[in-house]
Amino acid sequence: MKRYITGFKLLPVFAILSLLASCTRDFEDLNTDKTKIVNLAPKQLDKLFTTAEYAGITNTDQWAGGYQLLVSLASDEQAQFFSCTQAAFPSDRNEMVGRWINGGWSSFLQGATTLTEIINQTSPSAVSPDPLREAVAQIWKAYIFMPMTDAFGPIPYSEVGNGQDVVKYDSQEDIYMDFFKILTAATGVLSQNTDKKAFATGDIIYGGDLSKWLKLGNSLRLRAAIRVSKKIPDIAKTQAEAAIAAAGGLLLNSADNANMTPTPPNYLNPLGVISEWGEFRMSASMESIMKGYQDPRIPMYWAPAKNTGAFKGIRNGLSILQMSESFNGNDNNSNVVPRFQNAANATEPHTIYVAAETWFNMAEAKLNGWNVGSYTAKQCYENGIRASLDQWGVGGSADAYVTSTNTPQAFAGPAPYNIGPLSTIPVAFGSTEDVQREQIATQKWLSLYPSMSGEAWAEFRRTGFPKLYPRINNDNPDASVDAGSVKRLIFPPSEITVNADGYQSGVEKLGGPDKTSTKLWWNP
Repeated sequence: MKRYITGFKLLPVFAILSLLASCTRDFEDLNTDKTKIVNLAPKQLDKLFTTAEYAGITNTDQWAGGYQLLVSLASDEQAQFFSCTQAAFPSDRNEMVGRWINGGWSSFLQGATTLTEIINQTSPSAVSPDPLREAVAQIWKAYIFMPMTDAFGPIPYSEVGNGQDVVKYDSQEDIYMDFFKILTAATGVLSQNTDKKAFATGDIIYGGDLSKWLKLGNSLRLRAAIRVSKKIPDIAKTQAEAAIAAAGGLLLNSADNANMTPTPPNYLNPLGVISEWGEFRMSASMESIMKGYQDPRIPMYWAPAKNTGAFKGIRNGLSILQMSESFNGNDNNSNVVPRFQNAANATEPHTIYVAAETWFNMAEAKLNGWNVGSYTAKQCYENGIRASLDQWGVGGSADAYVTSTNTPQAFAGPAPYNIGPLSTIPVAFGSTEDVQREQIATQKWLSLYPSMSGEAWAEFRRTGFPKLYPRINNDNPDASVDAGSVKRLIFPPSEITVNADGYQSGVEKLGGPDKTSTKLWWNP
């Protein structure tokens, strides 16, 4: 680990603008009151939106700041995309490291508070309302807050950026209901303006293309509906069907994938920064599934191990001593491919949403009995696989892959690491609903690699799939070696001091103690 950010207090917007002057250097003369931001011009809002995009995924600086703390050392390990190989880090053994959680959320709140100011300055009550920019900002709000509430449960949401000493938490149910509200409104606005642009000089995802933001907004509405489908099935069905039928359509083509462009020297591809530090390698679960399936994406995802030339992973939850063993050494196991390593971190886009996910969500929706148009569940499932293979440049293998009867393989190695196959399901779409649901979730998990582990972890907790190997060790008294034992991250410990009343409101709305064993509202 290179560095971490401490502190959890919500930063005043003026302080954020000062801290992030490299992206917003035109703001020096904006403040006459020094305690209040005056109305910003469109180009100034565009620059501010750049900050909101990067910091919204906790990528706040050239060191990948909070991204390491909340993604690499949390959801990456809980979703078992990667296994930890850094002896100083206990997170892969389920330990909650308070200062990491503090720092990760502090980074997120820079983006969230900045985005709140943009929404305030573009809303109908603003001095100069700007419905197109507001609509895009609201879609981005749903995008960045969803993984945070899915990680913690109740979080500060409606009161983010209120400038008060106490910032109350919103319940997860209320947050999801607001997601549906703001996504419905935002996509309604954009559907009438797809020939226009918003944040054109600051949007480092779509360059202000409103037709693409519209597809993303509709697809996020479907994602949210799938997430709550076991808790509030009637509302989920209504929202999903509305999203699928909405004007502008869903994000179904990989050409429309949401990719965040680096802007060096300040903002780089965060995975490309972190991958050089030697802190992780391919997980054993990933090896079992991809090698067993003879998945054509494996050389696009993983570099062969330096010493052996083989694609190799390691078990999650290694002890300090086990990390020192040759079998688990970095040079004997697979890192990410060069495109996700340091040499390319100034040029490689950071993918934040893929068309494959939409197809898999539609496949599950069809199994739920929801209206997805003329598509069958099998068609949606296979289209999701094809979209992912196309994205990775191996679309020519799709016909053989979708009909494959290969299954996950055993994980080979010395005791205590060797273990049987994760599952018996093939790639070819099954004949029973139980098998089909596992297949959909497994292929979705594969398609979300490498940068959307937050979504993968949420779906694993919701569905129980893909089946993941148990950890070798567990250091958390509220968890176990079972891969699904951690239900959430604990609230940032600094909140107990700096926002005590807010913290207490979060615990009350959580419905259980502030422990990793307390389930989230949507989790069955």
